[in-house]
Amino acid sequence: MANAELSPTTSTSLISLLQASNINFLACDFDLTLIDIHTSGNWLGTIPDLCTHVRPNFTKLIGDALRTPGMHVAIVTFSPQTAVVRDVCREVWGDLSDKIVIRGGDRTWSYEGGGSQDRKQSHMASAVEELLSIDPTATVTRATTLLLDDDADNIKVALREGVRAVWINPREPDKMEEHLRELLGTGT
Repeated sequence: MANAELSPTTSTSLISLLQASNINFLACDFDLTLIDIHTSGNWLGTIPDLCTHVRPNFTKLIGDALRTPGMHVAIVTFSPQTAVVRDVCREVWGDLSDKIVIRGGDRTWSYEGGGSQDRKQSHMASAVEELLSIDPTATVTRATTLLLDDDADNIKVALREGVRAVWINPREPDKMEEHLRELLGTGT
């Protein structure tokens, strides 16, 4: 499983393309997407050990998104270990990680809105509610959201609900750039 890092130029270009396509909210899965293993919601190792599994292409893309005014990031996972996810984010992105909203299967949040509760939809909607409570001037909608996930069912539901989505094949994670460019209509 290759895990190439995006070049600074490529990452910056992708963020610009996302913005030009009116995407201002990246919702990223954790297991087998942000990281190259599945923790099964039961990581017993150290945070530094888990950080060695963070995919370099995501390190750069999410870091650049966090540095870009008007871009928002959430980690949406079924894992109940949101403290572990938070610690990994802090280790990888430092203080920038404070801008990441995390929604997992830890029962610390709920979504009471009228949108879909299916798969990752409520995770994303709840994350947006938190973002809007922090920055009421932000405009984040389904149409401005992009889900990055290894689970085809999450992708299908997102697309059905009007959320743009890119399937991250765990066996070919380096194709993320290609798939993003296809979604954004720019080719490779």
